[in-house]
Amino acid sequence: MRKAPKRPIKKLTVAIPPLEIDALDTTKRVVDFCIQQGLVDGVSTDIEGLIALDPNLALKKVPLRDGIDAYIKELSPGRYEIGVNSKHSQTRQKFSMAHEYAHYRLHKDNLAELAEGERILHRSDDWNTIEQQANSFAAEILMPEDQFREEIRRTGGSISELAEKFGVSPLALRYRAKNLGMRGHGV
Repeated sequence: MRKAPKRPIKKLTVAIPPLEIDALDTTKRVVDFCIQQGLVDGVSTDIEGLIALDPNLALKKVPLRDGIDAYIKELSPGRYEIGVNSKHSQTRQKFSMAHEYAHYRLHKDNLAELAEGERILHRSDDWNTIEQQANSFAAEILMPEDQFREEIRRTGGSISELAEKFGVSPLALRYRAKNLGMRGHGV
């Protein structure tokens, strides 16, 4: 019996078609789109760049009244504006942008029911489902699970290092860790 000659095994590769901006209805698709567009630098997601790529979405950084982090509103049919409080830190603005982007993707048909401005990621027991969804969506696109877990292993769970790496606040970082079922005072 003759042995079969050793030939290299051809690997089948499946090309993932580029995602369209209108198809970003899940956090996985948003993260994949950001990677395809070069909007992920290491582990940090460029949420401003993502918003800028959407022709139906505009971003404004404006001083908002105390207690208001951000808003989203429909300017005209199919055209929306995200406003973030320019008085806040860059990390807070980043999470606020991602939160309002989540409303744009998840709750576009119900924006009229949302408050005209809101506090985001606040410490309150009266959060409603829509706000919880937006916070979770924002945390997932800014801190994708695989990268998050890898960075925790790499840094030994250093909150300050992780927050800097992802460009978010320690509060946002703890929120993401808690949603992933991680225990402890920190991460």
